[in-house]
Amino acid sequence: MRNKIMTKTIAAQLAVVGGGPAGVTAAISAARLGVDTVLVTNRPVLGGNSSSEIRVWTRGAAGAGNLYAEEMGVWGALKLENLYKNPDANVVFWDEVLLDAVLRQEQLRLSLNTEISKLEMDGEKIEAVLGVQQSTQEMLKIQAQYFLDATGDGVLGALAGVPYEQGPDCMGSSLLYQTRREDHNVPFVPPSFAAPMEEIERILGNGGRILNEDMSGSDCWWFELGGNMDTIQDAEQIDFQLRRLVMGVWNYVKNSGKFDADNYTLEWVGNLPGKRESRRMVTEYMLKEQDVRAQRVFPDTAFYGGWYLDSHPADGAFSQEANCVQPPVPVYGVPFRCLYNSNFPNLLFAGRNIGTERGAYVSTRVMNTCALSGQAAATLIWECLKTEKAPALLSQEEIRAAQAALWREDMLLPGITPSDNDFAALCRVTASSAADGKAGKQSGTMSLREGGFVCYPGLDAPCYLEVQAERETELSAAFHTSALPHRAYYGAAISAHRWSVPAGRTVIQIPAMGGCFCTLKFVENADAAVCTAEEHRVGFLCGEKDSARYQEPRLWYDAAESQTLYATQNVCCGEHRVWNAPNLWQSAADDLHPKLTLSWEKPVGIREIRLYLDPDLLMELPSSRTAHIEASHVYAPRTGMPAHLIRSMIVTAIDEQEAPLAVWNIEENIQRLLVLQLEKPQKISKLTMSIRSTWGAATARIFRIAAYEQCLTEGLKAEMLNRERGI
Repeated sequence: MRNKIMTKTIAAQLAVVGGGPAGVTAAISAARLGVDTVLVTNRPVLGGNSSSEIRVWTRGAAGAGNLYAEEMGVWGALKLENLYKNPDANVVFWDEVLLDAVLRQEQLRLSLNTEISKLEMDGEKIEAVLGVQQSTQEMLKIQAQYFLDATGDGVLGALAGVPYEQGPDCMGSSLLYQTRREDHNVPFVPPSFAAPMEEIERILGNGGRILNEDMSGSDCWWFELGGNMDTIQDAEQIDFQLRRLVMGVWNYVKNSGKFDADNYTLEWVGNLPGKRESRRMVTEYMLKEQDVRAQRVFPDTAFYGGWYLDSHPADGAFSQEANCVQPPVPVYGVPFRCLYNSNFPNLLFAGRNIGTERGAYVSTRVMNTCALSGQAAATLIWECLKTEKAPALLSQEEIRAAQAALWREDMLLPGITPSDNDFAALCRVTASSAADGKAGKQSGTMSLREGGFVCYPGLDAPCYLEVQAERETELSAAFHTSALPHRAYYGAAISAHRWSVPAGRTVIQIPAMGGCFCTLKFVENADAAVCTAEEHRVGFLCGEKDSARYQEPRLWYDAAESQTLYATQNVCCGEHRVWNAPNLWQSAADDLHPKLTLSWEKPVGIREIRLYLDPDLLMELPSSRTAHIEASHVYAPRTGMPAHLIRSMIVTAIDEQEAPLAVWNIEENIQRLLVLQLEKPQKISKLTMSIRSTWGAATARIFRIAAYEQCLTEGLKAEMLNRERGI
């Protein structure tokens, strides 16, 4: 019989503390790179604010209007798996997708329900973290070479003595509920602690705070309090005040007589609040608001953000101010230096507790961005383990190696295209066909009554747009350029343009500039519309700033120039997603058996092949959603797997004697990044990709094909082996 708490010691190369998006992504990323990793969280489920305990949906750059900016990498792979396994985006199954991914990952161990409360340190270096696992009543002592604080509150950093910034005012926390409509009357008797109706009445209408019986899940984000308190020390009090508010709100919905809510009930109320803000650790560099707005390119860019500068008043629901202010921003880079403080050589940060000034924090805090920071931190730790150096001591060349690994693992680094020893850059590419880039037949129109935008890949060539007018009128638009288009933040203003157009359909010549995306922001005109096309070409979009539903404009270049847009050679240009150009190959619509071939004049030694496919980076992939979604979210749900994602294909590696060395028969693919490996480097003269099906589209798309002599995991293994041998 055990009469005391036992201590269990665990040793690893990396201990990740915190099981939210940042921690989960970091742990999987590190383990995939060959790092022996332990993931520790104080919750019974993974996912942090996105879990079934709290139920905030995940959003990021694409959700804030940055087109083709949906976050990929390790986090993107989890979201695509969730889309396939959980097409209704049920938050309960999202928990299981994350748990499944962690449990099946080699070199990754998991400890749930474990609260880390103590550190063992040697100077400024952490030797071990200690905490009690509530379910087993064991004291866990986790020893590691590196520690990653992904706790959100910066728990490890605070315990270690890392300076941090907090308050005095913060954004509050939110407690959500989910509703269900029954086929019978469901009475509601409020608990005695519920906020009275008079109090709820005073809240409604202030700063855009609206209420209806259909609101559910993240629609309830404005049920927010506690920003004017200490969001850590006063967390229990904030929790109770939020429950008081939530019960008062539901009582108002049910019993005020102002809503058709007789048959509605609550099927769930949050187990604990979703926290927006607490500690921000002081790191080697603190990201600034002007860095975000100016889209600053850092030499050590590690990941990206793109959510609004989204700030909420500290008084939350009781504030007279607007419930939030959301200026849009472009996609921006965040440097590695925001992930560590050089005085603490083996402690890094990921998630909302990274180093940012508050003006930038209001953008970097959202979960998709937090997840990317986890992958970046894990990759930096991998480089530190390889070189036996602390993050601050890495050379520029070693930082570039970490960036190249991130790039290879499908991270967008705004303004940077790393050199990563890709043999595909040396090959000749041929294809059975390539899309000609022409506009499709007219399918309808987009009214300019409220204005609107038209964006398109820039070429140094004449460009034309078809418009329609009810009567003779004048169109006005501003011309902008950017690396990525945006539905509300249009980039650099270049010039203003006017066109006199007759009644009916007509074609106007519009400005264009090569090496970037072009956007025309049209002035409101109730008599005019942009003609839209049937086909969907990557990069050609029209829409409105307050809508996430886009169409394709009837816009085109001369035939010779348009053929370059989706040309075969794009798969070897080094870019793996939309940035300044579409950067992909697309087969022709009448090509029933699309095929790509890479060939080398002299055979090259290849161990690993990577294919970067098209999962429709234009549309969001949230972790979960409810049946009812308020229009203010500016969200368009997916209706199935991405149509242009390749579902089945055969990849064949051929040697210099024209004999197949390896054949990969890929079926039921659901991922953007395919990684194909040989047991050892083999001399290959040709690679063929025969596409058999997509998830619904008539054409196939591939952004990039890359070929490498080594797998990423071999780098760390080789360094460790050399050390054992004394080399």
